[in-house]
Amino acid sequence: MKRSLSSLYRLIIAVILILILLETTIVILIATNAQDLTTLVNDIQTAVIVFALIIFIYCMVVYNLIPSNIKKFNKNVVKLINEIAHGKYNVDIDKAIEDYSFDPDKLALLNSLKNMLRSINGFDQAKEWKIYEQDQRIKQLINLIPQGVLIALSNGDISYYNNSLRQRYPSLSEIQNINDMSFKSDFDRKIFQKIVDALRYGDNIYECKIPDQDYKRLAIIKGSMVRNLRGEPTGGVFLLSFEEHV
Repeated sequence: MKRSLSSLYRLIIAVILILILLETTIVILIATNAQDLTTLVNDIQTAVIVFALIIFIYCMVVYNLIPSNIKKFNKNVVKLINEIAHGKYNVDIDKAIEDYSFDPDKLALLNSLKNMLRSINGFDQAKEWKIYEQDQRIKQLINLIPQGVLIALSNGDISYYNNSLRQRYPSLSEIQNINDMSFKSDFDRKIFQKIVDALRYGDNIYECKIPDQDYKRLAIIKGSMVRNLRGEPTGGVFLLSFEEHV
């Protein structure tokens, strides 16, 4: 039968008191029934030695049992906390609660961990919803812009482009990286080569004008690099304006 740590302590103390009481009773009986002094001394010595040995062995067992019990529980709790700290929020705390349901003190700690995990999950879900809503607002705003908007990573992977750019370059829906695009028009090739170079070297683009003399068109590109906390470019946002018959 599993016991809580507090009830285990009570049991240990109770057993020690019973052993001491039993030893005292035996010593009294020996003293009462002793025939002579020598026999009395020998019997008392024997009783004291036997009970001292029993209590010593019992204390050694208890000395190793309790720390082992506490260490095992602490190890399980530390494992749960480490998993939570590393973002693993689907840990099986219910199993640990079931395993230690007999110990109110440990159960209180595990229930607190469960409540904390529930709060974290609720916060993360709410944060995820907010991020999703904010992402949708930004995308809808970008789609309302008449100019073409392209968001790409430094390696050329396309993160997003708006409807205006999609209508002008339908092939964008079939590729995932700018470097994979191919154009028959030298005008379009120059536009996206400028964007690729900006991503490669991490340079902003300030109203770069690319003319097309054949069809009397003009493309104006503006681009700003996105950087991480170390200041390293990780991608860019580009705005493409097109003027016809210039």
